[in-house]
Amino acid sequence: MGEYIAQIPRNISLVRTAGAARALRLFLEESRPCVQIIFFLRFLAGAVTTTAHRPAGWGHQLIGPGIAWLLASLFAYGLNGVSDVAEDRVNGTGRPIARGELSPRTAAALTWTAAGGSLVTALACGDALFVGFVLLYLVIGYAYSGAPFQLKCSALGASGAVLVMGLLTYAAGWQAVGGGAPSAATVALAVTMSLWMCVVGAVTKDFSHARGDAAAGRRTSVTAWGPSAARLVAAVGAPAVAAGFLLAGLSSPVLRVPSLVLLGGALTVAVLCWTTRHDPARGRAPYRAFMVSQHLVHVALFLQLAV
Repeated sequence: MGEYIAQIPRNISLVRTAGAARALRLFLEESRPCVQIIFFLRFLAGAVTTTAHRPAGWGHQLIGPGIAWLLASLFAYGLNGVSDVAEDRVNGTGRPIARGELSPRTAAALTWTAAGGSLVTALACGDALFVGFVLLYLVIGYAYSGAPFQLKCSALGASGAVLVMGLLTYAAGWQAVGGGAPSAATVALAVTMSLWMCVVGAVTKDFSHARGDAAAGRRTSVTAWGPSAARLVAAVGAPAVAAGFLLAGLSSPVLRVPSLVLLGGALTVAVLCWTTRHDPARGRAPYRAFMVSQHLVHVALFLQLAV
């Protein structure tokens, strides 16, 4: 009996550890891993296009800033998950909070822990401009979902927020490795892929969220402009952004393959915007094409820099 009682604290500790690990895993799922990956790829792209012609050995500079940026991104998307519970349940997104596996209170605690960890890590890096980038990203990440701003509730607010968050991410990667005069490739990539988020991602995301957005009173691209107009904006905007990137690729060899990849993705998005307009079951297809395209653009960039 004495041995059994002596084991109780250890068992309680194991249960608590397992519970915390499960909550963390669910929080990471709520924060959308595919989105976290692309934000980290943007950060790395800002760094590698800046350091493409510098001596090797700069990679260690990215560890602290990279962790800070990842935590800031977890904060932004974790907070969005906490604030979107009602809409997510209507839309049937199946994320952990909406399906009842992760409590909003726990998710909120982890969200603010990520914000604090991001700021502390950024301060430890000792770069005032980088700290400023992190602070601005955290502010916009809050304003996107949090009261009283809730930029997500309007098409202009959502698109503007993701545009700035994209630009900040590339700028953070650039600054993490010493800044200086940004290369033409860095600027072209940052502007193009941030516009890709703003013009294509922020619009196609709304196609499958219309019911929840309407129930919440949001004035998104679909609920404010109508489904046909929103699809037209994305179908025209995607090739337009890709065409601009293709022109940049003509004068910057490092962007040639990535620009061709984006053009292929843009044409795919345009076709899907048209072919899925009467097929609710495929409502997420244009957004998935948008997301896959930006991942492939960055992978193509890294591969080209590696050869």
